[in-house]
Amino acid sequence: MKINFQCIELTIQDDELGCTVIFSDSRSADDQFKSEEELINGVDKHLFIQRSYAEDEYDLENYYIASSESDSEFNSSEKIFLKLNNSRLVFNWNEEEIVIGLKLNNQELANLIQVFESTFKERIAIIE
Repeated sequence: MKINFQCIELTIQDDELGCTVIFSDSRSADDQFKSEEELINGVDKHLFIQRSYAEDEYDLENYYIASSESDSEFNSSEKIFLKLNNSRLVFNWNEEEIVIGLKLNNQELANLIQVFESTFKERIAIIE
């Protein structure tokens, strides 16, 4: 199984507007040392998963997923299946498989699973 990239930084942000999970092969603090062109046309590898919350009863919640490792567009009504443990995330999407190497301690893994099982349960399923 080929690893697409090794996750160096895992970011989970959850606030009143939505929840975002980012797996990245670089540290965001390193961005301050990059030129504008490097930031815009970066070669950093990432997996970006976001759910925006409805602001009122007439608003819809939106899901957005993007990866540097795929050109496929995410249909916000489709379900994504992933395998997850301390050392690897295997993400099946649009007949593609993205493998991200992880170095998570038990608490980090538990937090990530909790976010996927609660916030993203409509679109992401963790399989054994």
